[in-house]
Amino acid sequence: MERVVLLDTSAIIYRAFYANPHFRTKKEPTGAIYGFTLILQKIIKEFSPKMIGAAFDVSRSTLKRTESYSEYKAQREAAPEDLIAQIPRIEELLDYYGIAKFKIPGHEADDVLGTLGKQLSEQGYEVIIITGDKDISQLICDEKNIKIALLGKGDGKDPFKILEKNEDVVESLGVLPCQIPDFFGLIGDSSDGIPGVRKIGPKKAIPMIEKYENLEGIYENIEFLTEIPGIGKSLIQNMIEDKELAFLSRKLATIEVDLEEIKVTGEELVFSENKEKLREFFTELEFKAMIKKYDENSSSSLFKAGEKFEKKSEEKENLDDKQIFINYDKYKKIVVDSEEIYELLKSEIDREKKIVFYLDEIGCSISTSKTDFYIPNVKKSDDVVESPKIGNLSLLTLDFTSDNNKEKEWFVNLFENEYEVVGFNLKTLCHYTKSELVNEKSFDMLIAYHLLTSSTKDEIELFAKEYTGVEFEKFNQLYSKRAVSELSAEEIIKYITPRSRVIYETEEYLRKRIEHEELEIVLNTIEMPLISVLAQMERDGIKIDIEHFRKLSKEFNYKLDEIREQIYLEAGAGEKKEFNINSPKQLAEILFVDLGMPILKKNKTGPSTDVEVLENLRDLGFKVAELLLEHRKLSKLTQTYVDPLPKLVDINSRIHSSFNQIGTATGRLSSSNPNLQNIPVKSDEGLRIREGFVADKEKKLIGIDYSQIELRVLAEMTQDENLILAYRENKDLHEITARKIFGVNESEAVTREQRTIAKTINFSLIYGKTAFGLAKELKIPQKDASTYIKTYFEQYPKVKVFEQETIEYAEKHGYVKTLFGRKRGIEGINSRNRNIKMQGERMAVNTVIQGTAAEIIKKAMIDIYNEIKEKTDIKLILQVHDELIFEVDEKKAETYKKQLEEFMKKCVEFKYSKLDVNGSIASNWGETK
Repeated sequence: MERVVLLDTSAIIYRAFYANPHFRTKKEPTGAIYGFTLILQKIIKEFSPKMIGAAFDVSRSTLKRTESYSEYKAQREAAPEDLIAQIPRIEELLDYYGIAKFKIPGHEADDVLGTLGKQLSEQGYEVIIITGDKDISQLICDEKNIKIALLGKGDGKDPFKILEKNEDVVESLGVLPCQIPDFFGLIGDSSDGIPGVRKIGPKKAIPMIEKYENLEGIYENIEFLTEIPGIGKSLIQNMIEDKELAFLSRKLATIEVDLEEIKVTGEELVFSENKEKLREFFTELEFKAMIKKYDENSSSSLFKAGEKFEKKSEEKENLDDKQIFINYDKYKKIVVDSEEIYELLKSEIDREKKIVFYLDEIGCSISTSKTDFYIPNVKKSDDVVESPKIGNLSLLTLDFTSDNNKEKEWFVNLFENEYEVVGFNLKTLCHYTKSELVNEKSFDMLIAYHLLTSSTKDEIELFAKEYTGVEFEKFNQLYSKRAVSELSAEEIIKYITPRSRVIYETEEYLRKRIEHEELEIVLNTIEMPLISVLAQMERDGIKIDIEHFRKLSKEFNYKLDEIREQIYLEAGAGEKKEFNINSPKQLAEILFVDLGMPILKKNKTGPSTDVEVLENLRDLGFKVAELLLEHRKLSKLTQTYVDPLPKLVDINSRIHSSFNQIGTATGRLSSSNPNLQNIPVKSDEGLRIREGFVADKEKKLIGIDYSQIELRVLAEMTQDENLILAYRENKDLHEITARKIFGVNESEAVTREQRTIAKTINFSLIYGKTAFGLAKELKIPQKDASTYIKTYFEQYPKVKVFEQETIEYAEKHGYVKTLFGRKRGIEGINSRNRNIKMQGERMAVNTVIQGTAAEIIKKAMIDIYNEIKEKTDIKLILQVHDELIFEVDEKKAETYKKQLEEFMKKCVEFKYSKLDVNGSIASNWGETK
């Protein structure tokens, strides 16, 4: 995930100025400029962003918030003249760095940051906001890719404090991110002139918010506030009298995230230093230390300062010490450009009986105990040979620079002896060589890193920083916008050989960590063998019927036009009223102002129009809400699947999705580019999309999915007699649960509605759903939901015991384990905040059940692949959660279906429960169920 850094520029300038208030050169105040530059350089070094944007405050007299409250920020003193004089210089500095500036009349920098953050995170970027204000952390609430980096003292030395999770914000402010506006609604903010409620500070506000969530909840339960220690009748009287101020204060403290003046893409924020201008700028201001950095004769180091250390020998065996320091300069760097050099490389590999390599689109490097070798593999022109598109990446084959492809032959020959193979993302090796070079001696550092940390990132730069302290610069940071073909071998060596070296030097440590954490079984029997399976699935792909999707596009777009017209008529109460349906602001005005619908929930910008709100409005009988839900669903499917899929096919009309082995913390596989796992299963539209995935000529698709696998895992792990009996005797578990909950005896039939409710309960309660949550899902009174839950645990008593034991284990150890030994750290499990702790408890139980189920499916994939990989009449082409899809010769479909069903049932032998599957044969994916 590419990273964008957003600067709260005005806050940084103030911090820098007061850290260096008397700093002057040539009788010109420059303390703010100097401090700002130090902080900016620290930011670039610390976060290595490709993109940066700088947000500025505007004059208070223009702020729209003053229209709501004239005293807003009125008490603030004017900025010192010395500081104001330096702002144009800082803007000039940003121009020389190539950093985009944002200043929106009427809006504060916080609103600009909120809007930029939302837009960029929705585009898939990781957003880091640099600020000195904790209240900006409210942006973490909805945008999962947004992090807040709080500034230190402003001298460029203090590290940043990163806020990225709910518990980080709770630790800092005492409330959840999305509760921050409510928090300031109560306590106010004297620095901004926000009034709040008289005599309420953080100590009184936090317990109120923790118990009732927001201002609406607090005021709805105001008569019960005296139950909270420290809240007396006089304080409640203040709250009643200041209610209007409380809600106004919340509005003032809420950051806007939908400014219409801002529309930006990540590419617009790519920055590039103008070194000549920066050198002139720093020379003029006499910043001597900074001049040296941009001096034409100074060599830019590959690494950031401070990473070249030798690890003390006595520290090497300390598994708690993650830092392994490497002296990169002591190893020879050699380009493999002749037979003689190749023989040298081969002799070193033969001696060590191990190949440690790094491979990407830039090149390939191999490290031995003494030497780092670089094998050039990219043509000097753009006509590189491509394999089929896998995901959104056209993977380069090993098409090397020499005319006779000698280097490719050299590289492949290195693997003839089946030596130990060590790399970072070995699936890449399978794709580049179009062969299965992963063997039982292989060790994938990326997979090991994932198992040890639950990280879902696949960047070697993060891995290197985690275990060595080295901050690698990415290729585009080293060489800006230069093409690979313009670089010499020596320049590419600077980029690529440290990557294979860090793999070489950390391998032993990671192997010991895997052993120490008892992760060998899941690594060696599940994850490593799965690499070849996924690589082959990605290469084979699945065929789509392009004409089917063209027709579907016309059909869906016609439906969208019809729905849109109906929405316009509803919006105008019978007369057509057009507006931007995709604009939350315009939609809210139509629903809650023009049509007078009740406001059910508010977010940072006003009344919410999210799915939950629309569903509730639909249930209240508002037809336009139902139309809006239908429009959103159909629009998303059209934009995500129907229109894009035909553009992603290869010459054989096949789609090649990426299956991400480290994409989830629970161990489930994820799919991307395109994400085939998110196609709806139950809707008619989802079925129509699946019908477009077809078998090739004279082929059939076989679909086999595990029946209730997570509930069967639950039965095995809880050893609950009633669960085990149901599965051993092939009974309908949902019917059994329905009979118990609704008191239906054996002589009576269970209704469809009763079974549906029982099914929801069976799947909900194993993940810790509360009575409140169940009532909301089933749309029943909370009292009834509580009764259902009580009855459920009476029927399956060991489920409750299992859940409690799992939670206690997580509280004690900080993690939980699956059946195969995968570990996942459980954040917030010991939090004092009730909401965060409950979230951690649900995560703990979910991980054990869902993670074990995921490993069973992976085991089935491996066993089947080993059986069929030499065959030409059957391929495993798709995995979607509990379902596997195969493409087979139509004449052998029935035979293979029976064999595959048996393989999947027996891949893991349960002691108490048992696995079962449902299989089908069809011409397209939609017909497999």
